[in-house]
Amino acid sequence: MKTLAIAEFPAKEGKFDELEAILREALPDTRAFDGCISIQTYLHPESGTFTLIEDWESPEHYARYLAWRMENGLGGMLGELLEGGIAAFKPRTFVATDI
Repeated sequence: MKTLAIAEFPAKEGKFDELEAILREALPDTRAFDGCISIQTYLHPESGTFTLIEDWESPEHYARYLAWRMENGLGGMLGELLEGGIAAFKPRTFVATDI
């Protein structure tokens, strides 16, 4: 079942450039991950928040991706750069419906 994920990455003050660099480096691997259909990135300049709109083949594909990112250390790196730390990272997911 196709899944939409919306993930926000609000940069801590003074950490915007580091966050942008990590996202630029990480997103090609995300786009190549099994089950990733597409990712669009948006920036809210006033708050320094990146928003990713991600299409995945299924909730399971997205869950495997998130687990992989935590295992490979990206979660820890991001936690140091995000306002509120990694605990504040709470992507919202939606499953496709045929209504």
